[in-house]
Order: sequence, then structure tokens, then C-alpha cells
Amino acid sequence: MNDALPLSNSTAGASPQHWVIAYASSHLAPLKQALDTLYLPHLGKILQGMTCVAKSDAEVQAASPLLPHENAPTLWDQLPVWGEEALITPCHWQVGMNEVLLLNPAEMQLSAEESQQLLAAVKPYFEEDGLHLFYESPLIWRATGSLLKDMPFASLEKVAGQHIKDWLPQGPHARALQRLQSEMQMLLYQHPVNDLRSQQGRWTVNSFWVHRSLEQLYPNQHATVFRMDLQQPAGIGNAKEWLAQWQVLDAWMGHQFQSANSGMSSITLCSETHWRHYRPHAPSWFQSLKRRLSPLNVQAELRALIAGVSAP
Repeated sequence: MNDALPLSNSTAGASPQHWVIAYASSHLAPLKQALDTLYLPHLGKILQGMTCVAKSDAEVQAASPLLPHENAPTLWDQLPVWGEEALITPCHWQVGMNEVLLLNPAEMQLSAEESQQLLAAVKPYFEEDGLHLFYESPLIWRATGSLLKDMPFASLEKVAGQHIKDWLPQGPHARALQRLQSEMQMLLYQHPVNDLRSQQGRWTVNSFWVHRSLEQLYPNQHATVFRMDLQQPAGIGNAKEWLAQWQVLDAWMGHQFQSANSGMSSITLCSETHWRHYRPHAPSWFQSLKRRLSPLNVQAELRALIAGVSAP
């Protein structure tokens, strides 16, 4: 949970130039309240020597299929790759009169045995379309195939709890994937796993969502380190654990920043909806004076990630 990503793409002895901190702030009430007690001396010291040179546009980020930390590398001209690998998550679509909601898959409590049984049932149908599936965890099946190439997919966290209409795949093979989803809905309707889950009053697995990991989006990214320490506690609104992980992360930043070989040239702080990008920047005399009179406040910077406005 404390590892920097992507590790597998780091070259020996190389130091990332860009740090991306995911879930640095959050709209969830427990985490918003926890900001008042957050003490991050190392991040504060780093940001004192930097200036926020860019911030996300609310409308643009809201329309993006990717989360802020997944979009961050575009700031240094690293574009996501829509390759032949993706992740597939079994899920439950709640069908209403005028909308279809994708319920949060984490709340299904799908077991490994259930997931593997479902995978065995759907795998032959995917293979007919040239998609090969491999079990990784109850909610993650790794997929490969040319059908996925050049297809942008919306992040699972972006869509969970939302109407799926605006996030359905768009691209050269969108119709084939939609057909496959319809076939799976019919196949899974009377599957023994779903029969039992239905009897127990649990959500059934009636569809799937296709998305990509950071490693799949940026397979050759050596200049960036993604820190995902805060993802798990932020996802469940666990303020105590989120604060604890922030302390671990702040200590890591202090150690890295003091290293003569850190090579760090920017840091991007992200919430679920916004990002703020900081770089070493020679301030004007007015900015220098303002910074002396009113030193940068880390909490204000983090709150700006959820308010969508500039920090004072």
C-alpha cells in the first residue's frame, strides 16, 4: 500500500522527476474534517519553494474518463496509451426506468471462488472475440486482445455509483463490447453463483466494466512516480488511516527531497475531482513579499483541491 507506482517501469538508479500524489484531499466528510489536524512539515517545506503553475479545469476534468492522478502526466506531455491490455471488473448494473447505475463493486463482497466460477462461464464467449481473460483477484480479471486497442475506458471509480450512459466505451470496437455485455447479462442471469447470491439477498453479478491500471495507461513512464498510499483509506472514508498514511508519505517525501539525486522537478496533488501542479518557479518581487507576509498553508492548498478554487 505504501509503494510508489509504477515500480516495474523504473530503471536502476533513475530518479523520477515528477511526483503525483493521489487522494491528497477528499470530498468525503470524515477526511475533510481530518484536514484540520493534518501536519505535513516535509510537504510544506517542498511547496514553499514552489509555485502552483496549473490547476485543473472543473468542466474539463469532469468530462474526462480518467481520474485526476491518471490525467496528471499529460502536464509533462505524457499521453495515456490505449493499448491491447485492460482490466475487467465483474459488477452489478442497477436498471431503473430511465437510467442504469453501476453499483460500487467493492460492496458486492464477491469471493474468489464466486469470481473464478463466473470467469470460467464467460471466458469462452470473450475468446470468441479474441479477448483472453486471466484471473487476478475477485474484482480484477486481466484482459488482452486487439478489441481493446484504441479504446479509451472510463475509470471504475469515476463511474461507480453513477449513471453509465455518459461513460460507455466509445471507439472502433464499442459496438462489439456492447454486444458482449448484453450476452453476458443473459448468460449470468441464471448462473448458480447468482442464484445463490439472490437467495441470500446479495447483489448479483450481471455485467462487467472495462478499465485500465496506471501501468497499462503509462507503460513506458520512467519520469513519474505515482504515490497511491492514500487510495484505500480515502475510498472507504477512514480518516484515522488516511492521516496515518499521510504521515508515512510525508516522511518519504522528506527523505526523497533531501537526497542529492532526487531530481524532482514537479509535484501534482490530486483529489477525486481536481489536481494542482507545482513547480520550482522564480517568483516576482510581489509574490516573494506576499509569501513572506503570508507563508504557504498546506491545508489551504489541499482544501483547494475539493473547493475547486485557488488557495489564498
